[in-house]
Amino acid sequence: MKTPNPIHPTRNGSTLMEVLFVGFVAVILMLLFNALPIFSRTAPKGRMTDSVSNAKQIMTALKMYAGDNDGKYPFTRVDGTPLGPGDFSNRAFEHLMPKYSSTKKLFFNKTSAWCRNPAGDRSGDSYLLKRGQNDWNYVVGLAEDSDGRWPVIATATASATSLTYSNVKTAKGGVWEGNDAVVGYVDGSARVEGGPGMDSTDKTKTFPKRPDNGANMFIATPEWLGPGSFILAPE
Repeated sequence: MKTPNPIHPTRNGSTLMEVLFVGFVAVILMLLFNALPIFSRTAPKGRMTDSVSNAKQIMTALKMYAGDNDGKYPFTRVDGTPLGPGDFSNRAFEHLMPKYSSTKKLFFNKTSAWCRNPAGDRSGDSYLLKRGQNDWNYVVGLAEDSDGRWPVIATATASATSLTYSNVKTAKGGVWEGNDAVVGYVDGSARVEGGPGMDSTDKTKTFPKRPDNGANMFIATPEWLGPGSFILAPE
């Protein structure tokens, strides 16, 4: 008959510490499991809040620029060449740096398809808004005395010709999945347009509505955005 070793007794069950440890791990896992849905809902809201803040800062910079340029928002490249429909909104925003804005982070949105694989900065060009560093449309042809309801900047649409948003998050114009858009206005304000302010009749091609007739806010007409105005999308 084998006698128990008094120095190394046989273990017939878990110790109290082991039981407590397993219970602690189980509680942590349960808390994490319950927190994941909450985080998935709050994270986009946090990004939206950041986007609105960026839009307000961009509009402040644009207002300061207009104050120094006869009330006009940028309508040329920094070299004085007039902006045309084939240009990018990046070229207009470059007027703001470094005098009116010290950073181009305001224009970036890491969840946007427009900001995939951004071009890296080289020495001496930290204020050039490169390809992949911008997620904002820009309306050319407006001034401080334009109708305050008119948009100056907005979350980038699918393109400068398809002025709508996608419900596919990984597609251009899909950063808010077609449910919302952040818009900065002539009066200097910036806010989220969504819910009843967003036309989602076709959920694959949504757009913020004009306050007067419900048409697409980004489509220029003589009475809306004025003659000669046009939209630039990012590079």
